[in-house]
Amino acid sequence: MSVEIRDDLSPPEINFIKKSQTKIQDALKIHDIYCPENMVPRVALLGSGGGQRAYIGFLGVMRQLGKEDLLGCMQYVAGVSGSTWCMSSLYQDPQWTQHAEEAANAALLSMSNKNSVSFHDGVQWFKQRYAEGDFSLSDVWGVFTCRIKGVSLEQECRPLDQEGNGARLYPLYSAMEKHCFHKKQQKEMWFEFSPHEVGFLEPGAYVKTSLLKRDFEGGIMQPGQPVQRKPMDMVQLQGICGSALGDFGQIKKYMKDAFWDWISSISPVTENATNPGKIDILYILADLMKNYADPEYNLSELERLQCLLGESWEDFSPTLMLVEHQSWGGMTDQEKEKHVESIHDELIASVDKWGHDHSQIGGTAGDVWWVIRHVMPLFIGWKFGTVANFLYKCQDDAIPKDMIQEKQMHLIDAGLYLNSPYPSALRAARCIDLIISFDFSDGDPFETLRVTSDYADKNGHPFPNVDFTRLDPKRPKSCYVFEEKGKPTVIHIPVFNMDNCKDEAAIEKERKEYATFQSTYRDKTKINHLADLAAENVTMNQGNILTPFWPPGE
Repeated sequence: MSVEIRDDLSPPEINFIKKSQTKIQDALKIHDIYCPENMVPRVALLGSGGGQRAYIGFLGVMRQLGKEDLLGCMQYVAGVSGSTWCMSSLYQDPQWTQHAEEAANAALLSMSNKNSVSFHDGVQWFKQRYAEGDFSLSDVWGVFTCRIKGVSLEQECRPLDQEGNGARLYPLYSAMEKHCFHKKQQKEMWFEFSPHEVGFLEPGAYVKTSLLKRDFEGGIMQPGQPVQRKPMDMVQLQGICGSALGDFGQIKKYMKDAFWDWISSISPVTENATNPGKIDILYILADLMKNYADPEYNLSELERLQCLLGESWEDFSPTLMLVEHQSWGGMTDQEKEKHVESIHDELIASVDKWGHDHSQIGGTAGDVWWVIRHVMPLFIGWKFGTVANFLYKCQDDAIPKDMIQEKQMHLIDAGLYLNSPYPSALRAARCIDLIISFDFSDGDPFETLRVTSDYADKNGHPFPNVDFTRLDPKRPKSCYVFEEKGKPTVIHIPVFNMDNCKDEAAIEKERKEYATFQSTYRDKTKINHLADLAAENVTMNQGNILTPFWPPGE
């Protein structure tokens, strides 16, 4: 097995396109649109990022597209970040488009399940990934996405390449390579997952999806892998693709807080070890992360930490030495938070010293200790999206030298650069005629258009002209159509707009209610309201969506 360097599509994707033409013709006939076989449009449905807002909103869109017999008119569905959560839920059944309402409603209902992944089940999954190697925070985040969605790990642990069997819409997921992103190598950084192959759109370097985590050297898969890694599954994919909740600092804080909340939710456990009480250190850390602004409580807890750590506590946390009544009382809340954060990181880094005699603890306490020793240090080193680099030592002039030097690469959420998967739709070999983009982004509802326009210009992709001076981000409409001869038509649909929210104040209210950073949505009324708002955008714009399908002259 080897790396393929090419511009065209994989043979299985080409075959999928050929087989889908007749099905799309039949779907268009439902709407009295009759296209000759050689004029069937190629349509890509895009979902942007936006965390839970994008997940719920895209489910509402999919439900309504299915209800109005529009899904069958499309060929691709592509997602970034939160929209990939939606796709992975629906593709539990590759033929979900035939019963989209039922599938979307089931996914929405699951969100009310707050006990979908137990702490023990999560730790067992972590241990399995740790044994395979390349364990990183994306694996941790993959488990958290299952908790957010209210689904079990077992439900999501299916291979990505399964989605090519019987699907009516060809799914495309997007990520970025961290090194290329930081160096602003816009041509090389976009990474795509499909059911049949994964790789970089530029320089057009791909391997079969089932081989993504295998070791390659010089473009050839290496025999005798030291560790038998399982193929990429949907838990891992969600962890890689769906983590861009903001900048890295926000992601880190959100994930760390969520983890300590999870540990805090477990009833305190009794140790059967040499030093009873050490396990309490973990619960103190969890409480401190949440209650740093309570001066009296924190001071007493920090002093209790010193006692629990024993006589050598100064060796485990130098910052803890600074704790005393007078200095603590004079700190601002921000200084206290930073102080607690430093103590946390120091104790995590030294856990093998002060907790060395707890390595063989079993049960819940053992799960907690394993997480402290193997997961929490990842936050300090910030290891994310680690997978084997299939371009390692690959000698081809099309591949930049800095992409072949490391045995590992790091895939991160593409939404950190472009919060909608336009690069996949603009891939020249796909010849997309119509792009229908549902935008669930926070803030400026036209930001994805701006970044895409710049991306297309710098990389030589055709994209219609957008006059941004005529777009009002405070009063967006429910639908914009951008057309230009020789370029794909783009339909842009912001989730909150003047048509479904009625006025500026209502738009702002909805944006605040469904902010990116908040606890997991469990309230059914709140979930259904957002899904219905997104679905309304489909209903109001069915005519706009169908108009570009009409053959010229009709």
